[in-house]
Amino acid sequence: MLRENLRILRRLVFVADLCLVALGYELAAILENTRFGILNGNSGPEDLIVLAVIIWGLVFWYQPKCYIFRLRKLSQIIISPIRASAIASGIFLASLFAVGYFYEDRIQLLLFTSLATSFLIGLRLIIALLLYYYRARGYNYQTVLIIGTGDVARGFADKILINIQYGLKILGFLDWERRPDLWRYRDIPCIGYLNDLPDILRKKQVDFVVFAVSKKYLDKIEESLQICEQMGVRVSVLADFFPMKISRHKIESFFGSPMLCYDPTPGLNFPMILKNLLDRFLAALGIILASPVMLVAALAVKLNSPGPAIFKQPRCGLNGRKFKLYKFRTMIQNAEDLKKDLLKFNEVDGAAFKMKNDPRITRVGKFLRKTSIDELPQLINILRGDMSFVGPRPPLADEVMRFDLWQRRKLSMKPGLTCLWQISGRSDVSFDQWMKLDLEYIDNWSLWHDAQILARTVPAVLKGTGAR
Repeated sequence: MLRENLRILRRLVFVADLCLVALGYELAAILENTRFGILNGNSGPEDLIVLAVIIWGLVFWYQPKCYIFRLRKLSQIIISPIRASAIASGIFLASLFAVGYFYEDRIQLLLFTSLATSFLIGLRLIIALLLYYYRARGYNYQTVLIIGTGDVARGFADKILINIQYGLKILGFLDWERRPDLWRYRDIPCIGYLNDLPDILRKKQVDFVVFAVSKKYLDKIEESLQICEQMGVRVSVLADFFPMKISRHKIESFFGSPMLCYDPTPGLNFPMILKNLLDRFLAALGIILASPVMLVAALAVKLNSPGPAIFKQPRCGLNGRKFKLYKFRTMIQNAEDLKKDLLKFNEVDGAAFKMKNDPRITRVGKFLRKTSIDELPQLINILRGDMSFVGPRPPLADEVMRFDLWQRRKLSMKPGLTCLWQISGRSDVSFDQWMKLDLEYIDNWSLWHDAQILARTVPAVLKGTGAR
């Protein structure tokens, strides 16, 4: 019953979201007293209301966290629609640009996105407060039976007792074997042991059972799991499987078999899919806009020294995949052959090779490196999907072979044109610090973080900080 009510609530909230987006658009138009239009004609606002509702609807539909109110903090409930609205706003703007729409007053667009986001947040605040009010008075709660009395079980009970907004009420604990004493934890009784599970499920109202166990007991719960399944009771298994410092864990299905996965990266979620789409779109746009500069640079390289204008170098990408990285050639033609003779002049620690006043760099090459124009051909790599605009710089294969184990993790995310290393001094940063910056980026990845790095890259390039 509660689960069905929850589904109905989520559908109603989704419909309300669409109405609030339309209301935000209309209210923005009224407040600013202006309308959107098309360069080649006039059009009423209804066209863009439909576009806005469709975009916001699709984004929110694929962001299920926007409709989860149980087992979440108030801050988490608020952040989800903010992120989704930011993504929808970006897609909305890109759509207007792509089809030739323009707006007469940018303030109206700002009003629309601000009002829509505020309405969506306000709706969730009202729902969260109402649910909190009812749950605090004993309504709209689910009864939980906890199997186990160890650290895992007690930690789970603590979280439920502290967060009454979760809407959970603990019926009691079941221990693995009968206790001689009357054991309690924070006034929650142990109402039996594992063999009592069928009788308790018959006599008591239990919405779901949580097996909060140490991994050494996992082989003892199979029969109890089958009992819960036969009786139609929802089950969760909370175990201290293999504690990891970084990786995110989740349960996936592999041809019908449950599989516990540990992923040290953000994974292929909606924001990551959007990042890949934006990479391809912006790379294509960048190639078009930068083509005059690239043609001049290619001509300058050819006139300055013999050899091809574009230098192709094997690099290691996502999870060690080999690809050819494109750059404007900034060194003499046989630079790689001379590298082994210059290794003794390497000025950085670790696997990378850097040196000031590298004799292999040409006069034009110094300018291209200083201005980072030599990196422009990597827009082709981004368009092909080998790279991203933001991500750890792709290393050489021989550098990867000299990586320490922890440094190898930088390959767990698609390499990029710029990253924290570029905006933190580049060649002025030690190798270990460089690797730590890459891992910091991976561990804290978000679209907003990417946007911040791109914004900070522009002044770093103009100043030529750390460029060699």
